[in-house]
Amino acid sequence: MGTRSGVPGGRDDLAYRTAALRAIELGANVFDSSISYRMQTSERALGSALRRAFDTGLAERDEIYVVTKGGYLTVDAEHAQNGADARRYLIRAYVDTGLVDPNELVNGNHALEPGFMVDQIVRSRENLGLEVIDLYCVENPELHLWAKGPTEFWKQLGRVIEALETEVANGSIGAYGLSTWTGLLVPHAERGHLAVTELFELALEIGGADHHLRAIQVPYSVAMGEALGLPSQFGPAARQQSLFETLAETGTTVMTTAPLVQGRATRGLPPFLREAFPELETDAQRCLQFARSAPGVTTTLVGMRELAHVEENLRVAEFEPATAEVLDSLYRWAESDPSA
Repeated sequence: MGTRSGVPGGRDDLAYRTAALRAIELGANVFDSSISYRMQTSERALGSALRRAFDTGLAERDEIYVVTKGGYLTVDAEHAQNGADARRYLIRAYVDTGLVDPNELVNGNHALEPGFMVDQIVRSRENLGLEVIDLYCVENPELHLWAKGPTEFWKQLGRVIEALETEVANGSIGAYGLSTWTGLLVPHAERGHLAVTELFELALEIGGADHHLRAIQVPYSVAMGEALGLPSQFGPAARQQSLFETLAETGTTVMTTAPLVQGRATRGLPPFLREAFPELETDAQRCLQFARSAPGVTTTLVGMRELAHVEENLRVAEFEPATAEVLDSLYRWAESDPSA
């Protein structure tokens, strides 16, 4: 269950708390957030729901896997009622404290600095009410790759990984990963390409064979199938292969995001996609089945804050994932019909 959409506070807070509890009842066990989602209120709503679940015996702590992220400078909805308040908060919380250097920011709001990332872990643990965050992801680090080039990017990311390894040792997080959008999907010969082999070589160099880089989040959907269909990476055998193929050789947990294309794919799917999943009732369910069935995918994250969506989406778990033959046929069909 993801928690990105909506506005801070109010009805959406209540909706997320209610939806999370129902999702647990129906068997969901992975919950994803970010300090940047809804100005920190998504973490707080999720934390409230989890406390209730643990207090009432609906779930035990070790049955729930909590993921959150950091990277974007984020205001606190409780202390920023307007734009002027937000600017003052960001300066006071991050610049005046020395956590970020304004000259190192990308797009004016994204930081890749060790001290900042550690600070975000502290804030997220407080928001969630958890002693340990199971998985902490660096959110969209490829923004710095685009802006600063590979040499400076890998230096920065190395410093962040070193800090995250320390946080694992301190017991603040269980593991860490990257939550990306385009970086891992850009073909290897193009600017902005984030190479899986370089990433894990860096983790090995810093954390040794027992490093804790354990997961990758990447978009994958009927509208964005590059993670399986595009040979964007060079694998260990020095051959071009898809991201999913490359990650399969690393033992990494793979989490797919945006399976419903921000809701745009929940209706109007082409007939060949509907026919591929005859057992499912809605286009949203078919999109989820597509996303969760790719080889190597561990978890598909889907944003849900309405009870009706929780009920609809989690019915997909009653069915086995689609076979490789079904997915192959869909890719072949799409290739043969450019309008698909």
